[in-house]
Amino acid sequence: MTVAERIADYLAAKGCTHAFGIVGGANLTLFSEMSKRLQVISVCHEQAAAIAALYFYRTTRRIAPCLVTAGGGSANCITGVMEAHMDGIPLLVISGNEMSKFFKRGPNDRSMGFQGFNPADVAHSFTKYVVSVDNPMSALHALDSLYHAALENRQGACWLDIPQDIAAAQFE
Repeated sequence: MTVAERIADYLAAKGCTHAFGIVGGANLTLFSEMSKRLQVISVCHEQAAAIAALYFYRTTRRIAPCLVTAGGGSANCITGVMEAHMDGIPLLVISGNEMSKFFKRGPNDRSMGFQGFNPADVAHSFTKYVVSVDNPMSALHALDSLYHAALENRQGACWLDIPQDIAAAQFE
């Protein structure tokens, strides 16, 4: 069973019925597995995905993950993430990212791989927590921590970033 399958199973077991997002190269595995277990609603822009997910919670009191891809896909959802954080609405962003081998970069590299970046560098100031997963074993622990953090105390946005090779890795 892959990490992406375990993540999708976890969310379904928590009662998630919907997710909002846009498929891209870096989140294809996550998107595919989510769509087997949840009703994934494809939107036209990542900002719409984040806003739809936060308003889904406002109307149903259930988390619907926001699924985005690397680079501009992750950056585009920031407005919705910031709204969720400021308004105290639980939001779980799951971003696919470039392969983990690209996370080490030189001082003149503008991106990781084709267009990836570490959203933790940006999103830490307007989320409760953001985690960039660096190995398959930590993915589910991070997801569980972020899911609960989004719902507890002053609710808000949490962000899980998963490189595509880790999402596709077999979970041991």
